[in-house]
Amino acid sequence: MRYLWVAVLLAGCAAAPPVTRIVTVRQHVPPALLSCAVDPPVPAGRMQSDAANYIVELWAAGGDCRAHLGAVAKALGE
Repeated sequence: MRYLWVAVLLAGCAAAPPVTRIVTVRQHVPPALLSCAVDPPVPAGRMQSDAANYIVELWAAGGDCRAHLGAVAKALGE
């Protein structure tokens, strides 16, 4: 009878190994989001309006890149 109890107790301690399943999910990021707008060329003119237009175009190119980076981060769940 004593051996029966030992067998029952040992069987209760021997838990089945946990089942681990690794699933890799590849996120699809559209190629359009992996590139940024080209920086505008530096103006050759000496007018303040040339510099102002350059700054606006440079700001727009940076905004495009920030928007793409935000969309990629959202797609990757970060």
